[in-house]
Amino acid sequence: MKSLTLILRLLAFWLLFFVLQQLCFVAVNLNHYQGNWTAIFKSLATGLPMNIATATYLMALPVLVCIGGCFGLPARFVDRFIRWETLVLIVICSFLLATDLGLFKVWGTKTNAKALAYLQFPEEVLPTLFSVQNLGLFVLIAAQSVAGIWLFYKLMVPFEAPNWKPIYRIGTSLVLLGLCVLGFRGGFQKVPINRNWVFQSEFPLLNYGALNSFWNTADLLMHPLELQQNPYVFFKNEEAQALVSLMHQPANTTDSTTLLLTSTKPNIVIVFLESWAADVTGCLGGEKGVAPQFDKLAQEGLLFTRFYSTGYRTEQGYLAALSATPALPVGSVIQSFGKFDKLPNLYRNFNNLGYHTSFYTGGRLFFDNIEAYLRAAGVQTMKGENEWTINKRTVWGAYDEETFQMHLNELNQTQQPFFSVMTTMTTHEWFDADVPKVFSGDADIVNDQYRNTVHYSDSCLYAYLEAAKSQPWYANTLFIVLADHACAFPKARNNFDVERHHIPMLFTGGALNNNWKGKTWNRVASHTDIPAILLTQLKQPSTNFPYSKNVMNPASQSFAYYAFDNGFGMIADSNSVIYDHNRKMMLNNQPNAAQKQLEDFGKAYLQQQFQENIEYATRKHKH
Repeated sequence: MKSLTLILRLLAFWLLFFVLQQLCFVAVNLNHYQGNWTAIFKSLATGLPMNIATATYLMALPVLVCIGGCFGLPARFVDRFIRWETLVLIVICSFLLATDLGLFKVWGTKTNAKALAYLQFPEEVLPTLFSVQNLGLFVLIAAQSVAGIWLFYKLMVPFEAPNWKPIYRIGTSLVLLGLCVLGFRGGFQKVPINRNWVFQSEFPLLNYGALNSFWNTADLLMHPLELQQNPYVFFKNEEAQALVSLMHQPANTTDSTTLLLTSTKPNIVIVFLESWAADVTGCLGGEKGVAPQFDKLAQEGLLFTRFYSTGYRTEQGYLAALSATPALPVGSVIQSFGKFDKLPNLYRNFNNLGYHTSFYTGGRLFFDNIEAYLRAAGVQTMKGENEWTINKRTVWGAYDEETFQMHLNELNQTQQPFFSVMTTMTTHEWFDADVPKVFSGDADIVNDQYRNTVHYSDSCLYAYLEAAKSQPWYANTLFIVLADHACAFPKARNNFDVERHHIPMLFTGGALNNNWKGKTWNRVASHTDIPAILLTQLKQPSTNFPYSKNVMNPASQSFAYYAFDNGFGMIADSNSVIYDHNRKMMLNNQPNAAQKQLEDFGKAYLQQQFQENIEYATRKHKH
């Protein structure tokens, strides 16, 4: 019977190991939790079926080897195989949990399709992985591995072939294989266990804790990232299209757009600030003193006080601001060759208007297919870290001081009118820049590292704009300063929180009419509205950007949509809704007609967007 005892003990080991991993995940992230201990223990029960399924997968080969041992395979080979296979898997499982802990701290999620897509860029991923901030995760990998190996040796017994008749051996083998199939499915239910199974708590931390790291990663690797069927179908297609059309339909046909500029053909400069959040921007209600120079700049420009990012990664901000394409809950258009080149793009509009177009970054142009996306749009001049000399850099690229100076030098040599985009890098996680330590004392050191890099970047931005004022082209230039996305720091924001997506956007520069300097615009808007806002100010049509709204027209609709891992948020002037597709429920829904309508709008918007994403490959180019 020792052969069966070994299998049962191996199952018990894996279940105990996964429970310890689950508790470790929750313990490390307790700052994200406001519930009680009862809910934590309930989540352990919720995660049990997935843990059983994962354990069964990991035990599949050991079970087959044990069956082989029952029919003559040497017991020594069986013992060695089980021991070494299990030891390797313990280390792999420990590594995957540590990876998920790092991702959850920044993204508020475990490994997803976007995280796996970044593996094609090892030059960026590996330095971040081995950064000082992640040293604790490597200690955790070692500790988990040692604890797991100790527990394994405590529970294991040597294999001993049963002295049974062949018919009993065959029967027992078939029963074991049947139990494995049942274990793979996670139980007797009609549908095999899936990710949604563990999302049963009101607390995201407990849901992600119950999501087995090995099972989650293996499931992502086994299924293609390109979804051919829309998982977000809430209405008939014509109903979804009608709702989306209604969302973008002005209250009346009168165009009473508020005009902001002194010229209809100004130079345009868009500055993307990496990971800047309203939480550290004083003029937006955030912490005072972190970005004091931005507060000064807000007194010289038009500040959008209710502006929101559509996603949580840089390329999502680019696609939304330049192509009016909102972020998706899973995947990204920019990862798909044959899709992103079909998108409309502001660069094409400005090329057609006779502008010189350019893009500058202190990082790598090729990261996340940004270079391919820009070349497909016809950008005339591009410079990344390999195209100019950098003296000082972080893991992600040049210090902002150097990038701003490089960009200013380039603009001084550029033919007018120009449309130029630049991006900063110093405030990219893990905030490893050697900058003045203005802030210290936070219990979580990363929060102060973030504050310090924002404070540094803030001073660089101010110096750049002050220097631009002395240039001859400044009087006819509009600067659009905005974040590509926000981040979880320093308030430990959940990835679905409305506040997690609140970011700064400022219009400033010589081309901004003096009547609007020092003013605020308080209507809800997002990245996707930039094309319509900008083109309308230039008295140009924006019809090739159907998902962009000119919120400077009081008759236009006012809302912002954002996506997080398998969910969305929809913000209107007076309320908001958050939908979690894992749990198939609204997280902040109120029983009133306005909230229900906003929920329907958000679902229709997501359904329509995802369907278009699937169909992009068969569409003609939108030039």
